[in-house]
Amino acid sequence: MARHFLLTVLFAAMSLGPVDICGAQQRPPARRAPARPVEPPPNIVIFLADDLGIGEIGAWGQTELLTPHIDRLAREGMKLAEMRSSAAVCGPARCSLMTALHNGHCRLDDNDNDYLRTADLTLAERLKAKGYATGLFGKWGLSWDSQPESWPNAQGFDAFFGFRDQRHAHNYFPEYLLSNRDSVKTGNVVPNPGRMGTGRATVRTAYAPDLIGERAFQWVRANAKKPFFLYWATTLPHINNEGARGQDDGGFEVTSLDPYADRPWPTAKKSYAAQVWRLDQDLGHLRALLDSLGIAKRTLIIFLSDNGATMLRGANDGATNQIGRWFNGTLGYRGYKGDLYEGGLRVPGIAAWPGKIRPGSTSAVRADFTDVHATIVEAAGLKAPTGIDGRSLLPALVGKGAVKTRDVFVWFSPDRNQSAVLFGGWKGVWMRDTMRLFNVTADPGETKDLSPLQPEVVLRLTAIRDSADRRPAHPALPRAP
Repeated sequence: MARHFLLTVLFAAMSLGPVDICGAQQRPPARRAPARPVEPPPNIVIFLADDLGIGEIGAWGQTELLTPHIDRLAREGMKLAEMRSSAAVCGPARCSLMTALHNGHCRLDDNDNDYLRTADLTLAERLKAKGYATGLFGKWGLSWDSQPESWPNAQGFDAFFGFRDQRHAHNYFPEYLLSNRDSVKTGNVVPNPGRMGTGRATVRTAYAPDLIGERAFQWVRANAKKPFFLYWATTLPHINNEGARGQDDGGFEVTSLDPYADRPWPTAKKSYAAQVWRLDQDLGHLRALLDSLGIAKRTLIIFLSDNGATMLRGANDGATNQIGRWFNGTLGYRGYKGDLYEGGLRVPGIAAWPGKIRPGSTSAVRADFTDVHATIVEAAGLKAPTGIDGRSLLPALVGKGAVKTRDVFVWFSPDRNQSAVLFGGWKGVWMRDTMRLFNVTADPGETKDLSPLQPEVVLRLTAIRDSADRRPAHPALPRAP
């Protein structure tokens, strides 16, 4: 009887739920919401054109040059309407992109006048520390050959294929390219080559952009299952300076004049147009590869050019603005590549990231390459870096929050003894110590010098320029053997 009573109590207790040792009823544990899957960091691609003018793209109004893939990227992403390069020539622009420091702070303020050190922290090194595979294909331009610490593999890149040296990159049919630290013969023959193989090939068996593109695609396929940073720094459509004079193609070396062969243009003009076409096709092939690998939706692509439109005076003299005029490359802004006027600094900027960046959108946030660096760091999920000159544009790109205000932009260019400061609507441009002052809001073409009428503004911009100039003395460039 007692046993029957105890069993009855026990079954009753079980029906009511758990009982603690004191006999109090316990509540069943609350159900936890399933954890949200952690979103992996995006793949990041910087596709950097070389000397492509802002006016030479259909998305910016170009009608003669065909750029369907760049235009599609703009339709499917965001145009960065106020993007400026951090320099008016190649080397210092790339230095700012990699270090997020403007010309007054980074190693280079001109082509080849310095090189990166081990102490410099590059974008590739930041992303590599986050677990990214890092690959550079194309032109580096931040090294001296005598300084291995400055080579791409010592500056954060797992893989490198292309040109370390600026001048080597001028030759579209070089005798060799560099694969990481090794030299790879191409089969091309360059008689009496200059520094780093510069010159003009007489035997042409391999086109450098073809070889570089193939290596880039191989690398993307090999790293498709993990986050990667692809820095495709194409040499297109830069001129072969050392192989231009007197040549029908004007130094714009291509394997075909298609799709412009039948145009009633001089050969140099058709060659340049074909280079831009080839650049656009490379971008299209890359995007097709990302689609085929199923990774396009988790890839942020940023398209840029390193400076304003090229400034050659004649069709084939290898010297300085006919080319920039052929296709309105500067979009009517004053100056060309090498100038710190807007024509030398304004560049096309496009950011595309499916599901994150609204298609067909435009940002009017003023920015330069130091900001691109900071944006990529944040997009990768890293903490905002300190001690840099840029700030992240990510809130503007993805439509979440406001971008931190940046009032001042500065440039230095010792090659032409130039400097410039952009502060609000005011822009000061110095040629040596002579300053011209423009209101770029009212006068984007920089046609009216207002310095005599605005002495207080002149003083303020001069003070900004002087305080921003912390350029170190540059080492002497070793003589070629």
